Amino acid sequence: MFQRQILSQIEKFLFTTDILLLYGARQVGKTSLMKILQQKELRKTFFFDLEQKKYLMLLNQDQEIFIEYLKNLWRDGNEKIVVFIDEIQYIDDPTSFLKYLHDHYPHIKFIVSGSSTLEIRGKLKDSMVWRMLIFEIYPLNFQEFLVFKGIDHCASLVRNPIPLEITNQEILPYYQEYLIYGWYPQIALTNNFEEKKIYLKQIVSTYIEKDIRDIGKLNEIEKFNNMLMILAEQSGNLLNISELSNDSVDVARETLKNRLFLLENTFVLRQITPYSKNIRSELVKMPKVFFEDNGIRNALLDTFEITWNGLENSVLNDLSHSYRFEKIQFYRTKDHNAIDFILDGIPY
Repeated sequence: MFQRQILSQIEKFLFTTDILLLYGARQVGKTSLMKILQQKELRKTFFFDLEQKKYLMLLNQDQEIFIEYLKNLWRDGNEKIVVFIDEIQYIDDPTSFLKYLHDHYPHIKFIVSGSSTLEIRGKLKDSMVWRMLIFEIYPLNFQEFLVFKGIDHCASLVRNPIPLEITNQEILPYYQEYLIYGWYPQIALTNNFEEKKIYLKQIVSTYIEKDIRDIGKLNEIEKFNNMLMILAEQSGNLLNISELSNDSVDVARETLKNRLFLLENTFVLRQITPYSKNIRSELVKMPKVFFEDNGIRNALLDTFEITWNGLENSVLNDLSHSYRFEKIQFYRTKDHNAIDFILDGIPY
């Protein structure tokens, strides 16, 4: 398993009393991170994957039944242990489950994961805020991508001045691959380009076209799919919600805004706002829309090639996921001169 940069941040809190929540899109590596933490852990550990029905049924019962189950596996009931729970949002009431166990069994450290901010927010109540630290898990940044491709020596060069010869010979081919097929870990580890396309289309069909529709309880499937295609074509451009609503997807403006909110909170899209000294103007002006992953965008369009929008998308990904600027905006004048990204905050 490959180390991710966020791992060092998570490890700082392994011995606090906080519940640690790792959340992000499906297949970005949350389970792998938890497995790495489990391998490093010196305390006794237990791992529950809630996509297995037997574990979901167990955790949906009374919390003391779960404790008895643990005691049957670990003899010393007072020994400090770590419990990993994958896809915590599947539990009927994760707030009550975690709050009770956290408050009554302080020797148990919980590290949990979730795949949708909408489901997480809907099920984890405010009472969990003081008991939980949240880590958003993104797809790979380019440094991590190079590590996954097995060229760690180049990954260490990315944030430093690089001789042009090294850039062209060693790094450029990988950056082209990164631009076209995106930054999901499984896709990075697949070397066959045709297999990459198959995997990406499978993510689109199972996660975006099925799971997200189910989360949003969407009925107009054809209109939703048309909207995805149009947004993929417009990625990196200004988003005119009124025009998209009336002329392109034929849905009400509020419906469209709700669907955009759904896609943002299931890690498919992100919008960045125009820079303005006037906050009200900033909220009113048209945002730019981007896909969180180039490979997903290209799979929707069934066009796998390098584009200017794809390059801009990859830069945004690195600024937000690698350098993690607090706020990223853009600036555009009336005569269409533009600054692609204006950065606010200190990167780390």
